[in-house]
Amino acid sequence: MKKSLVALAALASFGAMAQSSFTVYGLLDAGIRQDSNGAKSAAGTTQSQTQFLNGVLNTSRFGIKGTQDLGSGNKANFKLESGLKVGNGESTGNTVTTSAVPATSTTVYQNGNSTLFDRTASVGLQSSLGMIDFGRVTAFAYDLAGSYTIDPMGMEMTNNNQNTGAKAFNPNPLGLLIGSSFYTVRRDNSIKYMGTFDNFSVGLAYSLAGNAGSQTPGSSTQAMAKYSTPMFTIAASGDSIQDANGLKQTLNTFGGNVTVSGFKLTAGTTQMKTPGGFAPVAQTFANSAYSSPAGYISGGVSTADTKLNVNDFGVAYQLGSYNIVGAYYNTKIQQAGLSDNTFDSYMVRVRYALHSTTDLFVEADSTKSSGLDSSKTAGLSSTNTGFTVGVQYRF
Repeated sequence: MKKSLVALAALASFGAMAQSSFTVYGLLDAGIRQDSNGAKSAAGTTQSQTQFLNGVLNTSRFGIKGTQDLGSGNKANFKLESGLKVGNGESTGNTVTTSAVPATSTTVYQNGNSTLFDRTASVGLQSSLGMIDFGRVTAFAYDLAGSYTIDPMGMEMTNNNQNTGAKAFNPNPLGLLIGSSFYTVRRDNSIKYMGTFDNFSVGLAYSLAGNAGSQTPGSSTQAMAKYSTPMFTIAASGDSIQDANGLKQTLNTFGGNVTVSGFKLTAGTTQMKTPGGFAPVAQTFANSAYSSPAGYISGGVSTADTKLNVNDFGVAYQLGSYNIVGAYYNTKIQQAGLSDNTFDSYMVRVRYALHSTTDLFVEADSTKSSGLDSSKTAGLSSTNTGFTVGVQYRF
């Protein structure tokens, strides 16, 4: 009898374990980069630079995630993920001073105090109707770009800065537009829904500002739609952030890809519109590539409407263990009364799979700027060429 009870208990324990999962995962990415105009000398002129890079293709990270089967096709999920720097072991969690965060917003700005799980911290439920997550989650624009849906590089090469007529301009400009400089990668205090029905996927998200008396200032609303088949994918997303004055900054994406004879062709367009007087734009631009002295935003709240647009196109091909991608990006920054700032970027990247967990990679890029105010770009070159080699390990 005792043996039977022990056997039943063992089976019950095994069944419970089989219905839940717990995974520790991570990615380590590092390399060496050479830029022809990657740094400024004491005199203010650009010069070549060789540097160690953390997160060349993708940000290094460490995370844990789990799923519990609740029965009847329902599940509970959680995910905690932190970024890190291989070069020195530091966390990538942002530390933002109180003065740098608008009093009306805890959503637009990634909160500081050395955020432990700066990449993701969420808990949620999943059923046949979709998945809903609560917490710090990625934005839909990042989801589409990072999954190679609308960006041929899949948000690779977005952690690397160079001087090309504007300081800290990334080889992949989507790292600025859909990136930490504009706080569009992740949102705090969010409720995010995603559902997939046959070939069609939809998403909705809302981020609460948490202000007394009103939830509007600092809140954001997002939507996403995607249609996928084995041959092609087309997708779009919309994002609106509101400040205390009722002004809205919007970020819209549209694009897709098609595979023909093994070649994957990807194209996309991403546009951000910021109305003059939009309150968070002061800190947004102050921390970005377009702040003084390099860009034409001289700090403070912008008094004129500003539009940033990135159009991209690329081709990818898998040749045995080699994954080869070539991409072109056109970036245009427009503001009333000022000349358009334009950047043309070209990139080629080759990844060689040593193992399912390990890649070696090499990358080359060239960026040229035009139309920038020379008085604000003194000493900066209008072109930059870069070359990168590195290794990535996933577990």
